[in-house]
Amino acid sequence: MKRVTMTEINAYLDGALNDRERAEFESMVESDPDAKAMLAQHRQHVEELHRLYDPVLTEEVPPKMLELLRKRNG
Repeated sequence: MKRVTMTEINAYLDGALNDRERAEFESMVESDPDAKAMLAQHRQHVEELHRLYDPVLTEEVPPKMLELLRKRNG
């Protein structure tokens, strides 16, 4: 039996698999308790990272940083 890789888990969670790949991945995960646990753990990790860091995406860029970027890009 083929083992699920972290690359596949990341692609699955990122929505990067096509329909066939997604179906194959889900079938592999359903038949492998270790893969199922690894997917659940990684999904939880990704959700926690989003909870912690997504708010930063809506913060304003500090004026000093903008000034430095403008000077650098001239």
